[in-house]
Amino acid sequence: MIPRAEVTVSGSALRNNFRILRNKVPGLGLIPMVKADAYGHGALKAARSLIREKGLHAFGVASFREAVELRLALQDARVPVMVFSDSAPWTPEHSSLCIRYRLEPVLSEIESLLHFQSLRESRRVPYHVELNTGMNRLGIPVESLSCVQLPPQSVFTHLADADHPRSPLTRAQMKRFEAALPVIRSRFPAALLHFANSSAIWNHRDFPLLRDMDLVRPGLSLYGIRPFKAAREDGLLRAMRFSSRVLNRIRLEPGDRVGYGGTYVCRARGGEWVGVIGAGYADGVFRSLSNSGFAMHGRKKLPFIGRVSMDLSAIRIPSSVRVGDELVLWGDEVDPYEQAEAAGTIPYEITTRIGARVERADG
Repeated sequence: MIPRAEVTVSGSALRNNFRILRNKVPGLGLIPMVKADAYGHGALKAARSLIREKGLHAFGVASFREAVELRLALQDARVPVMVFSDSAPWTPEHSSLCIRYRLEPVLSEIESLLHFQSLRESRRVPYHVELNTGMNRLGIPVESLSCVQLPPQSVFTHLADADHPRSPLTRAQMKRFEAALPVIRSRFPAALLHFANSSAIWNHRDFPLLRDMDLVRPGLSLYGIRPFKAAREDGLLRAMRFSSRVLNRIRLEPGDRVGYGGTYVCRARGGEWVGVIGAGYADGVFRSLSNSGFAMHGRKKLPFIGRVSMDLSAIRIPSSVRVGDELVLWGDEVDPYEQAEAAGTIPYEITTRIGARVERADG
C-alpha cells in the first residue's frame, strides 16, 4: 500500500555529514547529538549509522529516558551515552540508572553537583561538568569550579551565539572559558574540554581556542542542514526526506475558494489545478505554511494554497501532476531555511515535529 506521507532517513547521508564535520576539526572527537529522537530522524537509526565511525566519542541525549532507550536498543556499552540536561535535582535513582545502564550525566546545577559528590556510589559514575560562561541557561558558575571535587570526564561550556564568532556575547563567553582552563588543567589534567556546536565547527577558523579542545558536539549539521542560514553547505546531504502523495486533483474556476475559511481564492483568468496531499499539521506540516509554504515536484516549486488542515494540504499544481504523484516537503530539493521561514520557525522545529503516523523508511 502506498503511504499517504513518508519520511525516509539515509544512513549514508548521516555518515557523509559526520565525516565532513570530522574533517573540519581533525584530531577532535565527536559527540553526535541524538536528543529529541535525533532531531526527529530516529535516535536508533542515527546511532546505528554512526557507531563504527572513526572519531566517535559518545552520543549526546537530553534525558535519562532517551539515554536508557538508546542503550537498550543499541546493546553496546562501548560508546558512552551522555545525558546533558536531566540531572537536577540529583537523586540516588539517577546514580542507579547511570550504574545499571552505563550512562554519563552532565552536572550543570550547583546543588545537584554537591549532592552527587556526597553520595558514595557517585565514585562509580563517570560524569561531566558544564560551566555557565554567559548563556545563562544551564551550567555552574565559573567561580564555583572549586566546588568540583570528583574528577570529571570532561568540562565544557555552551555558546549562545556561535553563528557570530565576533559578537560581544561570544567573545565574552570565550574569554571566561579560556580563563577557567588553567584551573581545570591543574586540578583535573585528564578532563576533556569542549565548547563547539555545529555553528562553532563551521566557524572553526574564528575560534582559535578549538586548538586546545578535545571534543566537539555537532547537532543540526549532522543531519545535513547548514547550522545557520549564511553558512555554505560544504557537501552536507539532507538525511531526512519528507514526502506526501496527491490524493485528489481539482479544477478551480475563477472565484472558487480552497479549504477551511476559503482563505484562498482562484484569481487565474483561465482557472487552475489544485492537488490535495495526504499530510497536514498532525503529520508535521505546519499550519503556518497555509498560503505561504511550498512543495517540490521534481525541480518545480509548487505553493501551498488555502489552510493546512489536520490531515490534508492543498497545493497549486500544473496539469501534468496526477493522483498518486509524490510531492516533497523536506529533503535535498528543499532549502530548509526557506521552508522554515515560510512557517515562521527554524529548521530544528520542522524536523522534530514530524507526526507519529507518518510512515518511516530507510533511505
